[in-house]
Amino acid sequence: MKIKILVKTDLPPPSSTLKFRIKNTTNWRVGFTDGETGDFVQVVDGITYSYSWNQIDEYYLTVPVLP
Repeated sequence: MKIKILVKTDLPPPSSTLKFRIKNTTNWRVGFTDGETGDFVQVVDGITYSYSWNQIDEYYLTVPVLP
């Protein structure tokens, strides 16, 4: 279920695995939330991108596949 972020209470729990979309974009990014800062984090080719919650339009939690 997609969750639109309107206020800070709409944020996912810390250290969640999720897909998120930055405001005014159409691309979904796979990442997680930082347990300390609450930022949305994406790692691409060894480069870490961190986005504040107010830069994110919507997200949905994903369940990691266990081996």
